[in-house]
Amino acid sequence: MNVNLSKRLKAAYDMVSEGSVVADIGCDHAFLSIALVSSGKALSAFACDVNKGPLEKASKNIEAAGLSEKIHTVLSDGLIFLNEPVDSIVICGMGGSLIISILNNSLEKINAAHELILSPQSDTAKVRIWLRDHNFSLIKETAVTDAGKYYCVMRVVPSDKPSGWEVPEIPDEAFYYVMKYGPYLIAHPDSVFKEHLLKKEKEIRKILAQLDRLNPRYKELDEELKWVIIFMRDK
Repeated sequence: MNVNLSKRLKAAYDMVSEGSVVADIGCDHAFLSIALVSSGKALSAFACDVNKGPLEKASKNIEAAGLSEKIHTVLSDGLIFLNEPVDSIVICGMGGSLIISILNNSLEKINAAHELILSPQSDTAKVRIWLRDHNFSLIKETAVTDAGKYYCVMRVVPSDKPSGWEVPEIPDEAFYYVMKYGPYLIAHPDSVFKEHLLKKEKEIRKILAQLDRLNPRYKELDEELKWVIIFMRDK
């Protein structure tokens, strides 16, 4: 079975460490698990989903790929019913608040893993702040545009001294915006991230042009615009 990963799933695939046992949370059709195991990058995988329908489709895809002995499906809300130890935990395609809920419900399991690969669809700042506050270090972020939408995929690891959440020469007053846009990407901007910032600048300017300066929203957006422009400066 040939698996064509979306750009976002390919970015997640690239971040998984070689030789890992992977938990693919919210696996949908298990395409990521199949790609990781069939290529030999992952030793085995647990394809987990809270819904029976997607999990049944995942099982059929896994069987068609001839990987039933190496990829096991688990009906589970997040990691709750996954009782086997894993090295890599991948969570893509969910809102940030849901990802945080999944992590909060399985703190012991995520701290026992070697790495988390996350790609929240919303509330990315909240996810980054949660990770920093729960002693995870940020190792890498990748920006991708997939089906016309912008996403960030990040790799974090448990740490006694969390690092990677600050950007040199960016003051503490920009903390929220650093968490919103991504400290690694700000420090190591790629072409996709730069294009995203350019679009955000245009978007914010358009909104500001329609707002009264006395509107509280104007001050908030004007502050964000200031930092977006600073983040766009060449490194």
